[in-house]
Amino acid sequence: MVKSITPEDTPCELRGPLAGDFPLYLFLPEHRRYLLFSHSLRALLHDPRVKKPLKVSPIGISFILQSGAIPTPRTIFQNLWVLNIGDRVRITVREGRLYLDFDHEFPFFNARRDPEKVPDEDHLLRLLARAVLKRLKKDRPVYLFQSIGKDSNTIALALAEAGLRETICVTLHTGDRKDESELAAHFARKLGLRHRKLPVPENLSRKHIEALESFLGAVPLPCVDGTSLAYPFYGLILDFEGSNIIDGSGNDVYLGHVPRKIEYRRQKIYPYLTFLRPIADRLPTGNPLQRIAVTRCEMAGPWGFTYRDARHIFPEARPVFPYWKKGDQERKGWDYFDLKADVWGPNLEFELVMRKARNFAEVFGCNLIFPWADEEVAAYCARLPEKYLFDRRRFRNKLLLRKILKERLGLDSDALGKYSYGFDAFTFLQKIPGRVREEILSCPYWNRQGVEEVLNTLMTRIERHPVRYRRLKNLVVRLYILSAWLNRSPLVAH
Repeated sequence: MVKSITPEDTPCELRGPLAGDFPLYLFLPEHRRYLLFSHSLRALLHDPRVKKPLKVSPIGISFILQSGAIPTPRTIFQNLWVLNIGDRVRITVREGRLYLDFDHEFPFFNARRDPEKVPDEDHLLRLLARAVLKRLKKDRPVYLFQSIGKDSNTIALALAEAGLRETICVTLHTGDRKDESELAAHFARKLGLRHRKLPVPENLSRKHIEALESFLGAVPLPCVDGTSLAYPFYGLILDFEGSNIIDGSGNDVYLGHVPRKIEYRRQKIYPYLTFLRPIADRLPTGNPLQRIAVTRCEMAGPWGFTYRDARHIFPEARPVFPYWKKGDQERKGWDYFDLKADVWGPNLEFELVMRKARNFAEVFGCNLIFPWADEEVAAYCARLPEKYLFDRRRFRNKLLLRKILKERLGLDSDALGKYSYGFDAFTFLQKIPGRVREEILSCPYWNRQGVEEVLNTLMTRIERHPVRYRRLKNLVVRLYILSAWLNRSPLVAH
């Protein structure tokens, strides 16, 4: 449902969701006579008052190239905005035209937790089950994206204990040492739930390539996380059309986003070296200064091409360093655990981790449910003392979930270690190198000579030192995904 605000309705205010379950999308036409808004991106983009194709935002592309994600409330389109966790906008009118004044306030400071509260494990599991049940569309298949991680398996446990045995757990099957599908299937069966593996194709036939390219052009907003490249093939294995999809993303922002030990130490030092940033940004991507001349906000996740290379690729690129430097100033004196949660959760988790699932649901017409992003679940967990959630000294996260899963499911997260999402997007794309290269070089938004120079440099470095420059692989994948979307999306003006 799309609603509108006209000058007669002002002044007024809109807010984003507490924990990111239903972000609010806004469209303000250039004439500024009305503002359209909706929790459904699809509904908003299909509203006849939104004239398509849409103009791409140079600052949006600049952020994707240099940081990997566009911080809210911006999007990749001009005139299209999004309110997520902690975001709000005040709408006013001047001379009959609407103006937007955006603001942000982080809602999950660790200092605001209730030190007297004791976790009720059964209550938490009931809240998770209820978050699913109240959104579930009946008489449609129910799929849970399951890894061997703590988030998805706590949801699986909650659903099993609530009697939702019709849930089918699905896991990416890569066939390598990071493959989680066998262990995930073991725990699903232990809960009495069915399980299906979703294998990545070993060889790419015309069918696979068409599915990939069609998917990249069909998504409403680009997600440059390389793992999103596995999603187009899921629809070739199972019929997800119209089904319920449950995803376990979205809880780090309030359960405690725990940094790596080395990252925590470096964030006390590296920001003093930002005076070197003008030099680092004039050098090729991957230079030694780029790693150390960063703000605290950038240490929380944003990373990408240097400004030099971003301009070689996209001549209209703008520097993003001033934005992140201002973010540091606004969060001056913040505990790094809070800062990381505020930068990562509403921005990078939203645009990299959760956007993958949102795009999949949009393309396949699924009913998407994020139980951890439910307001009741988030409000309950946000009050729990941090001693039950994370350990600052040993840099261990989600202590409560570790305890629940070990005692009730026999899943020992400490013994299993960190698997992450084991899809090697760069190696996968090397199966079609010529097609990938042409997709990038043919993008009308790029300076062909400049992007070719940057791409050649990246590939040369990767081939010579694949371990040393492994992060550069992600940039090749990022450039491919963004290029394919710009080339193929019917929403994009050329």
